[in-house]
Amino acid sequence: MRHQHLVQVNDLANPHIQRLTRNQLWQGLVLRAREPQRFMEQLDDAQIVAEGEGWLRREMRFGSLLVIDLIEFEHEKLVRYQTQAGADHGGGLLLMQIEEPEAGALFVRFSYDTPHEVPDSEQHLLAYVRQAWQDTDVATISLIRLLAQEGLLG
Repeated sequence: MRHQHLVQVNDLANPHIQRLTRNQLWQGLVLRAREPQRFMEQLDDAQIVAEGEGWLRREMRFGSLLVIDLIEFEHEKLVRYQTQAGADHGGGLLLMQIEEPEAGALFVRFSYDTPHEVPDSEQHLLAYVRQAWQDTDVATISLIRLLAQEGLLG
């Protein structure tokens, strides 16, 4: 299943909403990878098990479900999550790409690619999955905005 959507970060037409810098947004996206427990309250445990220049590997536990991600970073551009298939899930790919069509007008494009095969009789369930992804991604940007307001991001 593939899905992508765009979340607006800075609305240049609305002076009442604090604008994030590209660096603040970037730091927030990296924080989501490094400290997922801040962004997912249902997460029981998360550990970074290896890391190097521009990447990290982490393990997360949701009850008995183990999720292993390889996360790659392209500075102030892109975060790529490659989730390893497991006994209880098929893995997949998530890209979070920063877009700036004009100076200060920041967006994040979230692109999902998962191997989920859904029978025709259950296609209506995909709308719920897509909506859940979008809700999570909007909440991510909202939390990044809050962390920036609190001075926790550059």
